[in-house]
Amino acid sequence: MGERAIAAVSEALRGILGQALLRDPALVEKEEHVVLASPAEMPRDRHTRLGIFLYRVSEHPLSRPQAMQIRRPLGFSLFYLIAPMGPDALHCQHILGRVLRTLYEHAKLQVPEAGGELDVTLLSHPLEEALQLWSALDTPHTCALYYTVRIVRLVDPR
Repeated sequence: MGERAIAAVSEALRGILGQALLRDPALVEKEEHVVLASPAEMPRDRHTRLGIFLYRVSEHPLSRPQAMQIRRPLGFSLFYLIAPMGPDALHCQHILGRVLRTLYEHAKLQVPEAGGELDVTLLSHPLEEALQLWSALDTPHTCALYYTVRIVRLVDPR
């Protein structure tokens, strides 16, 4: 565990979603089309891709009890925007459905480097908040999913 915990969670999500999108019927051509990138960084070409973008990290309030002097591993919540990009809107919607099902089936994500079992939860962002995020990315809004993964533990490897 330790400073690699956040990257390990992102890699775990990419691995699970990459495998799911390659199941029959395959919804992406190859696993490399499931990328850790913001929608602004994803190429716009004939290929359909799924972008997994970590857009916020915040300390989980339960990871630091104020009244206790117990030293516990620092805990975080990770916020992801997951968006398919491609030339066919219906195909992208099919991908959204597969992502929803896959992360529902993996609501408890096992990532030893991040403290073990993590909760994966679909968020319902108000439209205004979602539009602000897309505006900050300077990218036209598209239908996307927003997830949080918690509690990611950062433990000193000593």
